[in-house]
Amino acid sequence: MKQQLIHTEASLPTIKQSKHSLYTNYGAMLLGYIKEVVKEITIAEQYLIEVFNDLQHKDIEEILAPGANAFLRLQQLARKKLSSFISTVEDCADQVEITTKRAIQSNKFIEMMNQEQQLVFCGVHYHGKTTAKLATELNKHEDTIRQLLRESFTIIRKNRSDTAVH
Repeated sequence: MKQQLIHTEASLPTIKQSKHSLYTNYGAMLLGYIKEVVKEITIAEQYLIEVFNDLQHKDIEEILAPGANAFLRLQQLARKKLSSFISTVEDCADQVEITTKRAIQSNKFIEMMNQEQQLVFCGVHYHGKTTAKLATELNKHEDTIRQLLRESFTIIRKNRSDTAVH
């Protein structure tokens, strides 16, 4: 059975209408954002539905407040919901760990990187580690870590199929 947006019995008609309006206006963009994180459309759709189903009256008021950026607020709620998914990506300690992670394995750019580049890119991108912290963990000079990170980004830039300026 396909999941749907639900409304609790206690929901007011205006809350239902506001939730539906937010879903109509921002659902597709938010789905795109979530899909970039989880890499699978069916999983992304489940997270999207959870984000909108979990919206409370207070959340909707904050999102629709004058001067508020509705998409940014929905994105923050999605990030909070996705934190459990992101935290399942373990620390990148060796090649075996890197290749067994679905979130990383399905990324064609990371697959093009060598082991050191993968360790550095994963540490910075997926875990938010600084180059100094990675240098300490990997027992390498910080300049070496920065160079590996630059190489990782070069691989991504050279292998993209879009027309962005490099």
